[in-house]
This record gives sequence, C-alpha cells and structure tokens, in this order.
Amino acid sequence: MPGDGLGARLMTLLDTVSKTGYNRAFARPLTAGDRAYLAFHRLNPGEYQDVGAVLFLDGPVELADLRAQVAERLRTPRARMLTDRLETVTVRQGDRRTTVHETHWVCDPEMKVDDHVVASELPSAAEVAGLIGGDAIGDRRIRAAIDRIARRPVEPSRQPWKIHLLCEQGTSGRVLVYRTSHIAQDGAALYRSLHLLFGGEDEPDLGLPESIPRPQAGDYLRFVSRGLSCLSPTRVLDAWGGQPVGPARHSWITTELGPMRDVARRHGASVNDVYLAALAGAVRAWSLPEWREDSRPVHALMPVSIRVAADQNVLSNYTSGVRVALPCGEPDAARRLARISASTRRLKARGMGVVEHHHFPAVSTRATPRMLSYAASFGGRTRELAMVATNARTIRGPLSVAGHAVTDLIGTGPLLVGRQHLSVALFGLGDRVGITFAASDSVPNHERLAQLWLAELTELSRSTPPGGVQLPVQRREGPRAR
Repeated sequence: MPGDGLGARLMTLLDTVSKTGYNRAFARPLTAGDRAYLAFHRLNPGEYQDVGAVLFLDGPVELADLRAQVAERLRTPRARMLTDRLETVTVRQGDRRTTVHETHWVCDPEMKVDDHVVASELPSAAEVAGLIGGDAIGDRRIRAAIDRIARRPVEPSRQPWKIHLLCEQGTSGRVLVYRTSHIAQDGAALYRSLHLLFGGEDEPDLGLPESIPRPQAGDYLRFVSRGLSCLSPTRVLDAWGGQPVGPARHSWITTELGPMRDVARRHGASVNDVYLAALAGAVRAWSLPEWREDSRPVHALMPVSIRVAADQNVLSNYTSGVRVALPCGEPDAARRLARISASTRRLKARGMGVVEHHHFPAVSTRATPRMLSYAASFGGRTRELAMVATNARTIRGPLSVAGHAVTDLIGTGPLLVGRQHLSVALFGLGDRVGITFAASDSVPNHERLAQLWLAELTELSRSTPPGGVQLPVQRREGPRAR
C-alpha cells in the first residue's frame, strides 16, 4: 500500500482529473519507446533492459563530494526531469462511469539522492585472478565490478537511474558507473543526463535534425519491405556456443576518433560504416574457420534515432531500428567497408525512420502490451539477429566530477540475459571513443572481440578503397544511427 504522502498526491491528482481533466503540469507522457520497454518489463517479470556509461576520472573522488554535486544539480530547473518516476493513476473519463489506467512520468523533487548515488567496492585482485582478458589486474577488477553491477537491475518504480562509485576499501574512487533503465532513457537521453549531472552550462551537441520530413507513399512501402526482411533468418554461428546462458560479461577498448574519421574520408563512408565494418572484421577473425567455405552474412540490429532537436532535452526513448547485414565472409577489409557503406547509403536514401517518427506515437497508444513488448525485445530474437550494434556517437565535453575531469567514457548497451549472445556499443567523449562488448557468459572467448575490433580498425587504416578510387564522403540527413 502506498504511504500517506503518495496516497495524498494520488487523491489530489484524481480530484484534479475528475474536475478539470488531466493536469499536464504534474506529469509528462510516455513516448512510444517508453511504452514498449515498460510493457516488456511488466510481461516478463525478472527480465530487464538496462543501459549505462562508465566514466574514468583523472583523480579520486569522495562519495560525499559526488553526492553533493548530484544533489546540487538536481535542484536546478534544467535537471528536474532526473527526478521523474513512473506513476500509474486511474483517470475518470468524461461520463465518469468508466475509468482507464494511465502511466506517466511524475516529477518528485523529494527523491533521496543517497539511494541513487552509492559506493560499490571493487573486487580484490585474488577474486579476478582467473579472469581472462584486460591489460592489467586493475582492468579486470573494473570489468568484474561492472559485470556485478549489471546483475542488479535498476528499480523502475523509483527514479530509474543509479550511480556507482567504484571504490577500494573506503569511500573514494576514480571510476563511475551510471546505470539507467531503458524504460526511461535511450542513448541521447543518457548523454543528456550525464551532461546535466557533470557537464557545463552549455547545451550538448547531439547532432539532431530540426525536423524529419513527412513520409510519402514510397516510404510506407519501404517500411513494410524492411519489416518483412527482418523476419528472414540470420546465420547462426557455431562460435556462439549454443543458446545464450549466464549473466552479461563486459570488455572494451578506447581509442581516438581521428583514425575512424580518416578511414571514412578516404573510403567515402561514414564513421558509423567504419564502426560496423570493423565489427564485421572482428567477428570474422573471432570465428574464422566458419567463413572459409560459407560466406552468408550475420545480421545486426542497428538502433536508429528518430529524435529531433525539439526533443533534445526530453529524457525518454526516441529510437527505432534497422537490420544490417555484416559481410564477415568478405576476406578484404576495404571491400567489407564498401559493402556496408553501400547498404547504409541505401537505407538512408529510402527514408530510414521517417514512418516511425510520424506514426509510432499514435500506434503505441493503441497497441496491445504484447505487441509493444515484442517490439522492445526484438533484438533478442537470435533467429533473426546475431547481435545489437549501437552507435551513440560521442558527447562534447568537458565533463567533471567533484573537480576531476572525465578522461574516458564508454557505454554499456542492453543485453537481454538468456536471450542474446552479444550487444556492442560505441560511445565516447570528445575525440575519444569506446567500443564495449556485452556478451552472455556462455559465449566462448568473447573477451577477444574488443582487441580484434581495434586490430580491424588498424587494418582499415592501411587499406585503400577498392579500385584505388576515393569516393565522396557521405552526409547525414534526417534520422541517423543511434
């Protein structure tokens, strides 16, 4: 049963609804994406989809100082959305004889910061001695701590985000782990949250378009065609080790953005194309014996932002997704990039995300919970998709925590435990990017993938475009990879 304070607020809201209609100053509505992830959570008890970021600092921060900074930021009007929580209310319709249940985001400035900013002790060196991968014991300890945090879902009934300060024995540390429920935030919203908590007074440049054009008849046909193509099976690799089992395990690499831009410029591709081509090369090297006589591709779900500039400050989900073939069977790195670039160029030319932006909000209010849940969990359908490959681009800095600069930032994409083999995410800060691989524990040798991705980027840096012809650089328009 709710406490007296919550009960009083609910009664006040019901009275407002019955007399004057829904008071929109009290709450904000869920987006189509919010509704989908919430439906999945409700229909699948015990399962969750959390996302996050890991921030590496140039010096140690005390827990008390971190809490003080977060509390100060939450008192500002621009950060008020970070106090929002889900609340379901019974709304009386016009005739007062029928009621409906509606869930909204409700501002709660009374939230307790100490419940959302906590210390998490790093495992000892002995505990991670047998952990494979990582350049040093310190790296393995951080990886093990992130794996452990990923097993504790963010509680969606409260403000659905939490910050963990990774500590030695004590209350100070140099690494922050920000976790949020996907019900509440997509990649752009996650960046917005980090900027509100640790950024300056400027606005983050998320590269959002001012508008997305209205769909034409051909856009609807192409939308249906893309949907039907997603139902065809992808190739299942023996290297996956069977059905995915066990908790998420994380590994990553960080590097400069410059080499990716140089490759994209020389090959007339986008940075996203380079990211996907390096991923295809990494998967090929990781499972090489399977590609010697079978060149059928595997497919990745690439999240696509359908957010526009007017939605920049809204902490919700504005994403769709498209299926992209990864040509791992192609032995030449430059040709892999050329094939991916041609594929994404066709997707962009065919109105990627246009129908979704204009119609998903209305459709989501009429869709059944099962339909919404299916959409939110499509990335976990291993028959159709081998992995999810997220590209959140990078956020402009600087970011600082209690006077210490953030030097590196990586993202942790969602992994549906027991459903997915692999989820890959590109995040970054300024001119530094991080590529994170979240794999089910049952996937053999998954910790090799991050270094193989970096090796493939090096190979692409040495390559020349097929035929030696330098192609014009692609330009982004409208919806883009997210």
